[in-house]
Amino acid sequence: MRRDASSLCGVVLAFGIVVLGTGCVAIEAGHEGVLVEQPFFFGHGGVDPVPTKTGRVVVAPTTKVVDVDVRPIQYSEHFDIISAENAPVSFDAFLIANVIEGKSPELISKYGPNWYANNAKEAFRTFVREEVQKYPLFQLTTDPTTRQKLQDAIAKEVQTKLIEKQGIPVRLNRVVVGSILPPKGVVEQTTQTIIQEQRKITMVEFQKAEESREKAEKQRGIADRAYRESLGLTAPEFVDLRRIEVQKEIVQHSPAALTVIMGLERVGINMPPLASGQ
Repeated sequence: MRRDASSLCGVVLAFGIVVLGTGCVAIEAGHEGVLVEQPFFFGHGGVDPVPTKTGRVVVAPTTKVVDVDVRPIQYSEHFDIISAENAPVSFDAFLIANVIEGKSPELISKYGPNWYANNAKEAFRTFVREEVQKYPLFQLTTDPTTRQKLQDAIAKEVQTKLIEKQGIPVRLNRVVVGSILPPKGVVEQTTQTIIQEQRKITMVEFQKAEESREKAEKQRGIADRAYRESLGLTAPEFVDLRRIEVQKEIVQHSPAALTVIMGLERVGINMPPLASGQ
């Protein structure tokens, strides 16, 4: 029995409590009241299909009011499981959902007030375990995109295989997977692995640089030889020629006040001294 008339509470309450045993119940904002009729002596009770909204309601002594929070609620679970390669990991996962407004009587009638503990908890834990165990430890702990993939996959499982399949009148807001961490010893081992991998990368890059340098030197040597042969010079004469070119470069880029003395005597080639700044 229900009468949505908060103005009657003050008038009826005193008389109802003494004579009829009725009461007045307040429903807070963000909540719905589900009226459960209980038989006084004989017959069957039942759940009123229309929930009570925010405000006060007068109820009969045979009516129980079940308060249902229809705001988003976070349900948290802790996990200590193993990854794809049997490495232990620890983390928390969260399911955030709310009872659909106006559907609280259906929820209470079919699943009761503890719908998550009785109907969703174990399924949620199973979905989380199955998804996490698909990934290796290194990816779980270092790849920032992996957690988002986990959250999306778990949310899809919860929505299709739990909420829709069982017809639970709740709305899934999101699934959150917290930071996934291995035990301390595994963390240290992982750190060493990362360092070793970085060293390998550095060595590979160094070897590539050395190979490039050697190749460039070889190509430069081939070019110098071709240039020397085109000039008809012997190897020592070509070296002297290169030295002259270097000395000329020094002279051209030297300050005016600087005197640069260059001399060369090798293999019968005599070069007169050159000077700048005279």
